[in-house]
Amino acid sequence: MTQKQIDAAKKTLPRRYDYKSWTDEQKRLDDELDCREMINSCLAYGWITDFWYEREDFIGRHSYADPYIRSLGIARVRQLAAEQEADFAKARVIHGCYTDSEDCSYNSVVWADEMQ
Repeated sequence: MTQKQIDAAKKTLPRRYDYKSWTDEQKRLDDELDCREMINSCLAYGWITDFWYEREDFIGRHSYADPYIRSLGIARVRQLAAEQEADFAKARVIHGCYTDSEDCSYNSVVWADEMQ
């Protein structure tokens, strides 16, 4: 999913302040969309490693993936990672597009559905 697709899917969910009234299906979708965004961020900075696919012993040791592995299961996180990697292969990363006041540099992603 591209960011545009993730944003559109998020708009189908009730407002966050109503989270307690969400169905289990809505909560799962929200977790999956957040997980996709985390995976996209990792891809943009080159942080994806083989743990998505092969290292179940890694669970509990990686702060970015661990909440999603716990809520969605490692098999689903692996599936989401594979899907995101496929879409990301068609995207372009712009490195160092912004530098903040602490001299941290940020990347940006231009998705296939944003390219002309």
